[in-house]
Amino acid sequence: MYDVVIIGAGIAGTACARELSRFQLKVLLLEQGTDVAMGATRANSGIVHGGYDPEPGTLKARYNVAGSRMYPQLAAELGFSFKNNGSMIVAFADDERPALQKLLERGIENGVPQLRIIESDELHALEPNLNPDAVAALLVPTGAITNPYGACIAFAENAVQNGVEIALLTRVVDIKKLAAGCDEFCNGFVADAANYALSVEHLDLATGEVTGAETIEARVVINAAGAHSGQMNDFVSKERFVITPRAGEYELFDLEFGSAFTHTMFQVPTANGKGVLVSPTTGGNLIVGPNAVRREDLDDTETVGADLDRVLSDAHKTWPAMPWGAITNFAGVRSSCLEHPDFILGEPADAPGFFNIGGFDSPGLTAAPAVAREYALTIASRLDAAEKPDWNPYRKAVPHFSRLSAAEQAELVAQDPAWGRVVCRCETVTEAEIVAALRSPVPALTTDAIKWRTRAGMGRCQAGFCLPITAKLVAQERGIPESCVCKSAVGSTFIVGDRGCVSDLPHVVMPGDDGKEA
Repeated sequence: MYDVVIIGAGIAGTACARELSRFQLKVLLLEQGTDVAMGATRANSGIVHGGYDPEPGTLKARYNVAGSRMYPQLAAELGFSFKNNGSMIVAFADDERPALQKLLERGIENGVPQLRIIESDELHALEPNLNPDAVAALLVPTGAITNPYGACIAFAENAVQNGVEIALLTRVVDIKKLAAGCDEFCNGFVADAANYALSVEHLDLATGEVTGAETIEARVVINAAGAHSGQMNDFVSKERFVITPRAGEYELFDLEFGSAFTHTMFQVPTANGKGVLVSPTTGGNLIVGPNAVRREDLDDTETVGADLDRVLSDAHKTWPAMPWGAITNFAGVRSSCLEHPDFILGEPADAPGFFNIGGFDSPGLTAAPAVAREYALTIASRLDAAEKPDWNPYRKAVPHFSRLSAAEQAELVAQDPAWGRVVCRCETVTEAEIVAALRSPVPALTTDAIKWRTRAGMGRCQAGFCLPITAKLVAQERGIPESCVCKSAVGSTFIVGDRGCVSDLPHVVMPGDDGKEA
């Protein structure tokens, strides 16, 4: 039995895991994907919003501002990429000025500092590549950018280092309320007994087949299942909510264009959201998007040519000199509840001890640390859990070889020649970086997991050169045939051959000195 089981290893789930690792609790983080950050966290804008946009008094407004203030310290402690580059909301005609004024007033009411409206001369001096038609902008100095999957991986690794267990490739298929000392579940929470039983299935990475099933009991459950959060809630509560999937499609441009803009550039928002943005990324690229396209499937991340053309067309309003053609495109699914546009947080009346993080669309990435900290304090108090005297908030990140000085690079190569063997030429990623990702506290299992941790395959050729070498390293480190190596999702093998794949890793990654099975 676990004290806390968290469903979903996106930014919300991993932030909760890290915050709960402060306390003397037995915590398990469940994820049906092949890695953390496989849902909306993997495919979003990477924007840490200042907090000017949410309606005052909403949960989104409260946790947006609180989370934004936490990110600089979290990045310093955990070593993930973060840059306080500021953001702008641009008006391209005088009739859009009232919208800027409204956002300014809203931001001030939400407690966002340093907001101001700037006029054309200052605007174009700050961003010379901006459309000359722009007349004014709301400047948000506290706006920032981060690497969303990098932050998620950092939360997860630090959580494991502090005692949290993670079960990847583990799908929750049912949740039942347990009897709390009586034949039927009592509406009161019982702190010293299991309140929920989760039925789970374990999946084989290479085939996607179910390899086993078990029941896990928990005193407390945190539902951070993203697009599937409504389904998880409905297992235990009559207070139902429905997630309506809306895909956001993006174009990613080459490093050559990364310096076109300094700030994150928004257009005046519409009813569909904050609109198409043009923004630098912490990796040095430039990102354009997203749109908001309704989908039927909760996991439908297909990109559509016509929709991407509209994204680029909208972005041209901000960046008239934008080149047509990017190095890649991708999509993520927002976990939106259209009937309840605010975050859905807390315990349903008929399911005490079941903490929802539902409807967690924008600004969910920004808000996640603040929600996680509040939940951890509430749950620790409920379970009478003391803080760990040896809790370590710091994570030593593996350095990116390409970002080191020549002297630092030479020192690493002298220590280990693998630092001098470049695997990804576009991003100058070395063999040592890839091996470190394969041996991390939350080991990379796929070539895309390597990409998200090291940037190998993120460059101009999109892994055209480095993929075979990366796959070979994955196979060698995990002791499996190359034909069993997957790109990203379960069953995504890309080498023809006799698979005969046998699961090579335990389903639960427990804390140990090397991040492997304890």
